[in-house]
Amino acid sequence: MEQGGLFYRATKFWWIPMLVGLVFIGFGIWCLCNPGPSLTIMAYIFSGALGVVGIVNLIYGFANARNNHGWGWSVACGIIEILCSVWLFFLPSSSLVTAFIFCAGLYIIFVAVNAISESFVMYSYSSFWSVWLFLLLLCSVVCACIFLAGPIVGTLAVWLYIGISFITYGVARVLFSLKLKKINDNFGPEAE
Repeated sequence: MEQGGLFYRATKFWWIPMLVGLVFIGFGIWCLCNPGPSLTIMAYIFSGALGVVGIVNLIYGFANARNNHGWGWSVACGIIEILCSVWLFFLPSSSLVTAFIFCAGLYIIFVAVNAISESFVMYSYSSFWSVWLFLLLLCSVVCACIFLAGPIVGTLAVWLYIGISFITYGVARVLFSLKLKKINDNFGPEAE
């Protein structure tokens, strides 16, 4: 089987990272626009969004099982996201906020570092695009590290840093999906 056909089939699911990015952008905007709600509400919304993202990553991983040797990472990430989402939903309110703060910060660092490795893989297709993607993801990591370094500084720090890190990660996923779509369009149906 020719390599172009394999890559075409792997990129035809470009819309899944787009959905993940839009969920993160939406949650990030919500965090920035609603500094008043308690962290408990933010934690429940985050755990719901995390569950949706986990299901989408499972679909993406299994859809690319035949075409992408790295499909297991998407499946593993989806399972971890779903388990973390369920765990957060069933925590008592007294410990939910603390768990949410550390889960959100560590999660952003984990997925951003994973996406940075994806941007290096995509570097051969567009170096200019990959540099911007890398910078957005680096901004996500920095905001998450600041968030984790002093999470109890006050609600301002919580909603500001987590909102910015979610938005930058979401924009990076949307850019990644648009690049996958462009690559997919360049292959065309004859690659199958």
